[in-house]
Amino acid sequence: MNETVVNMSQETLRDAETLVEASNGIAVGGIRIPDLFRDLPEAVIVAGADHRITWVNPAFETLFGYSREEITGEITKDLYADPENYKEQGQSRFTPTSTLSDHNYEMRYRRKSGKVILTQTTGGPIRDTSGEVLGYFAIIKDISKTRAIEELLHKLFHITTDQDMDPAAKVQSILKLGCEHFQTDSALVSWVRDDSYTILYSHSDLVDIPRGTSFPLGDTYCSEMLNGDGPLACHNAKQSQFATHPCYDLFLLETYIGVPLIVNGVLFGTLNFTSPEARHPFETGDLEMIKLFAAWVGQQLNFEKETNQLPAKTTTQD
Repeated sequence: MNETVVNMSQETLRDAETLVEASNGIAVGGIRIPDLFRDLPEAVIVAGADHRITWVNPAFETLFGYSREEITGEITKDLYADPENYKEQGQSRFTPTSTLSDHNYEMRYRRKSGKVILTQTTGGPIRDTSGEVLGYFAIIKDISKTRAIEELLHKLFHITTDQDMDPAAKVQSILKLGCEHFQTDSALVSWVRDDSYTILYSHSDLVDIPRGTSFPLGDTYCSEMLNGDGPLACHNAKQSQFATHPCYDLFLLETYIGVPLIVNGVLFGTLNFTSPEARHPFETGDLEMIKLFAAWVGQQLNFEKETNQLPAKTTTQD
């Protein structure tokens, strides 16, 4: 069997050297694609010397939304979010004359749905033992969520350390940022005392909720959340246990994610983000992220409490 030399990162190259050609694999220039590539969690694309796709693994189908049958034979240009990037990579990396030694790079691609994703890609030519280019391939990892979290943390840090913003403005900015992150229309910071739920801060694209507005705690989803041990999330209340909750009857909120709000080590109230529209399911990372939002909000409320900027009755909790 022919041996291949794959111009990739050293780590991927070491993996490739251990592969055994699949007896029934797909071939590029007479060289078969190893079975192991099919099981990689990252998307793998193999293209001929003409840049037309000849093989993709199941992870590619999941990430990009194309089936192997519909993408085979298509030019890789169709996957790029920006056609200019395809041109640049074709001239510098995916070319027989490429001399690049670094095969790792970031690239934005476009899924079948039209959504653009940011990826970490490793790619380059596939050569035979004589150095002739038989085709090209790339291993693609979606880093959109990782980068989004990094940017979110940067924004949170910028808000909380901005010396020109007062605590109230910081809370409002944090709520707006949370709505963007959790894809909701509204956000509330509440003070909870016994069976009373009082709004201290709100941000909403739908309705203005004045500070001091109160509801019976039992009429809010937060009552269920506070009965638990931590964050609670629901992406489609109509199809959940919330369908019979008083809050659903009163406000028809389909999306909810909330968390206890701790100020100076004591339960103070709640932080929650809501929307009348259902969304895709929340992930474990979202439950961790709202705890981080609550920690930042709690810091600002603690500062307001120490400087007597909170409503007087809220200081009696402890």
